[in-house]
Order: sequence, then structure tokens, then C-alpha cells
Amino acid sequence: MASDSPQAAPRTRGENVVTAGWIALGIAIPVSCFFSDETFDFSASLALLSLLTLCAAFACWPRLFLAPINYRGFVDSVPRGSLIAMSVFVGLTVLRGFVELVA
Repeated sequence: MASDSPQAAPRTRGENVVTAGWIALGIAIPVSCFFSDETFDFSASLALLSLLTLCAAFACWPRLFLAPINYRGFVDSVPRGSLIAMSVFVGLTVLRGFVELVA
């Protein structure tokens, strides 16, 4: 049922604060890179993308910082958006590793 899922429950004030913090961090990272004087670097841009996907993963799943982790049902408790963002983060991190090896 939809009412039994963790996504259906209203978010607490702490979860909203954590989500807002991750969203603010996800906005501040590209803005600071935009105003930076450094030249464009492919590896640095991959690192930036991986940081942004990590921010998105934790913004979708603020309960990680507020409640103990249930390791037995860990995959069942993570929202789908966070799972997608975490797998993109891992993929970008691996791609950046290959770029660093080639360079």
C-alpha cells in the first residue's frame, strides 16, 4: 500500500532542513565553479558531476542523517531516486578514475 511506504509519510522538520542543505550545496558547487578563474578540466568536471549526483542522492533521502540505518532492509528503505543518483555517482567516479589513469 502507498501509505505503508516511507515516501508517503510526511517529512519532519529535520528532514526538510537536511534536504534544503543538500539542495543548497548542489547549487553552490556549480555557482562557485562558474565564477572560478581556473580553466576547464574534464576530470574536474566529472568530479563536479559526481558531487552533484551525491547531493541529489542525499537530498532525496535525508533520513540517513537523522535515523539509524537498518542494514537488513537497507535497499528496501532507500527511495528509487536516491538509488539512481547513487549508481550515477559510482559510474561517474569510476569514469573519472579511468580518465585520471589515461591522462
